[in-house]
Amino acid sequence: MKTRLVTAVSLMAGGGDFATGLLLLNQPAWTLGLLGVPIPGDLVLVQYIGVFVGCVGLIYGWGLWTYLHQGDPARLRTVWEMTALFRFSVCAFVGVSVLQTKLHPAWLSVALVDGFWALLQVALLRRRALDPQ
Repeated sequence: MKTRLVTAVSLMAGGGDFATGLLLLNQPAWTLGLLGVPIPGDLVLVQYIGVFVGCVGLIYGWGLWTYLHQGDPARLRTVWEMTALFRFSVCAFVGVSVLQTKLHPAWLSVALVDGFWALLQVALLRRRALDPQ
C-alpha cells in the first residue's frame, strides 16, 4: 500500500510538472491561455520557466526509479524534501504577487497546486512513507 501511494504521488506531481514544462517550452501561449493567464509579449522567459518546471518533473522520475528498482528510498526522500521547499516557495511568491496585483489572479491555480503537493509530501514524509519497509 505504501509503495503504491508513494508511486502515485511521485507520478502525479512529477508527471504534471514534466508535462507542464514541455507545454510551456513548446506551446507557451497556448498553455498560458489554458490557465487563463494574460500572454506576455516576450515568451522566451515563459519557455525558460518551462525548462525548469520540466526538469523538476524529471527529478521525481529519477527518485522514483531508484526507489522502485533499487529498493532505496533515500533519493526519493531527498526529491520530496527539496521539491516541497521549491513548491512552498512558488506558492508563497505567486500568492504574494497576486495580492500585490503583480500577477493576474489566474496564477493562483499555480500557487494552489504547488501548495497542495508540498503539503502532501511533507505530511507523507512526517508519516514516514519513505522510510524503509
